[in-house]
Amino acid sequence: MSIRANVDPNNPSRVEIELARIAASLDDDWQVWMNRRLNFDLPGSGSMYREVDCIFYHRVYGMLIVECKSGTISTRRQSNGQIVWLQSGKVMDDGKNPVEQVVTLISPLHEYMKLLLRAPANKEFYRVRVQWAVCFSDMNCMEGLPLAELPQRRVLLGPDMWDVKKFEERLIEILKTPAEAFGGTPYPNDYLDEEAYFALQNFLDGNGDVVSEGDVLKLENPYAEQATEMQQMMMESISRNARMRVEGVAGSGKSRMVVWEALRLSRIGKSVAIACYNDLLADELQREMDQVLERDRAAVLKRYGRDGGVSFAPVEIHAYSEWCKKYAKAVKILPKMGKDVSQYYDKDLPQAFTQAKLVMRKDKKMREKFFFDAVIIDEGQDFAGEWVDTMVDLLRDTERGIVRFFYDPAQRLYGTRDGIENPQVKAMPVIVLNRGFRNTKKILEWVAKNTGIRLQCYNNTLQGKAVKEFRYTDASEQEKLLVDSYDYLVDRYKLSSSDILVVSMCSERSSGLKNLKDERFVWNRVGGKKLIKDKVNIVSAYRIKGLDAVAVILVDVEEPSEISRRDDWKRRLLVGATRAKQLLTVLRKK
Repeated sequence: MSIRANVDPNNPSRVEIELARIAASLDDDWQVWMNRRLNFDLPGSGSMYREVDCIFYHRVYGMLIVECKSGTISTRRQSNGQIVWLQSGKVMDDGKNPVEQVVTLISPLHEYMKLLLRAPANKEFYRVRVQWAVCFSDMNCMEGLPLAELPQRRVLLGPDMWDVKKFEERLIEILKTPAEAFGGTPYPNDYLDEEAYFALQNFLDGNGDVVSEGDVLKLENPYAEQATEMQQMMMESISRNARMRVEGVAGSGKSRMVVWEALRLSRIGKSVAIACYNDLLADELQREMDQVLERDRAAVLKRYGRDGGVSFAPVEIHAYSEWCKKYAKAVKILPKMGKDVSQYYDKDLPQAFTQAKLVMRKDKKMREKFFFDAVIIDEGQDFAGEWVDTMVDLLRDTERGIVRFFYDPAQRLYGTRDGIENPQVKAMPVIVLNRGFRNTKKILEWVAKNTGIRLQCYNNTLQGKAVKEFRYTDASEQEKLLVDSYDYLVDRYKLSSSDILVVSMCSERSSGLKNLKDERFVWNRVGGKKLIKDKVNIVSAYRIKGLDAVAVILVDVEEPSEISRRDDWKRRLLVGATRAKQLLTVLRKK
């Protein structure tokens, strides 16, 4: 059951609290809003602004508006023939007839639903059944209430709320009640498609009139706050250990924790060096750090009227190869790249890095400038064992300096690199994050089905949209499917180019999209360091780890025929698919 807007714990109305209690036991087909303020405009009728105690909605049965009143409710007729409503023997404070409070909303809401909900091409408009009821849960019977003023079939009494099964039956019974305004039959109700359902939820959430489904997809995950709290607790638990490794599945928030730990150390005066394998992730980590620093400066400015210069110890972030180049350049021993590119990045640069530090340690000024109190390695499964040693050697105190090593064995794409097996890493205590927050259940189900790797998530993780999978036979057909998939995401969900990422299972040179001419797409090549704005970036799975997007189109999905290559291929598939937070489209070769 989803109570999208609950009662305040200090709510003085016993009936509203009781109604929320029993509503929470309903199944997931029901949505409930308590204490809503509905604000909407109708052409020719002006603005409507009404408070509603409770709203139930079921896609099959419709919407039920409920007015709640505590105490014993009764009526008396005055000498002029008017009916006065009493609450525990006293005239109701607001002087309003509780029936009129809800009945007068039925017709306006029926009309407004036609305007609010965009219907599919074969329908003129969607119809939502809106019915009304009153809840007097402090009462066990209708004594004192004239049936002419209030039909018993529209009243929820105490006994109706003792059992959730009976309560649901009563809700359905009321929703199916024949309406005099509709010729003695129940109001009609259409089963809403996903876009209309999102729009209805958004309206009742109080977020405005019409919302695109894409806007909802781009909202922060409703469980992100929960994830944040859990991750912060874990980071606090490791803060007392000088050396710690954190093993976490895709989407468990490792990179976010890297930023938190770096900021924590910086605030207590510890200089920090952060290394990861790919340059795109380094740029994203730097961007997150800068955002936090900017917020802190703004807070200082607001409080003191001037920016006193928010002063933290330095935090420096680079891809591993950039660390090597920086230090080699500083002592003028940067090697030249030969024909063997792998040799250059895997061996020549790390060796130059090591030699440079030997020179720097002998110079007092260089020791102060080029060495750190703490080293953090992100996506450590991409590191070779000797690379880990070269990063740890950046510590001023190599024995007691702080080291954090974040990694995921399942995302290891370079089989010859053994950073996880490094003796210094193996000696560190470990915390394991075995559940992910990033992906929907539908995406994780697809990953498990296609890779055999089942990633755990939390019970309240969103179900999400089904993964769309298309088959192609050649490069031209894949290009067309890519363009069609992009157009669909933009048209259907109103996403922008920055919300969509194309992830290739191979490099640009080997991709079936290497000759793509559509100017809306651009290959983000090694060394680009940043995702290109105003374009849909195409990036290989090797470079995109640690990053994500609302929607991902996974391309060049072709399972190798050689059994020996399938495990590596499945790990790449895992990496590519789990970049998608909400929507995953897969282009797969027949």
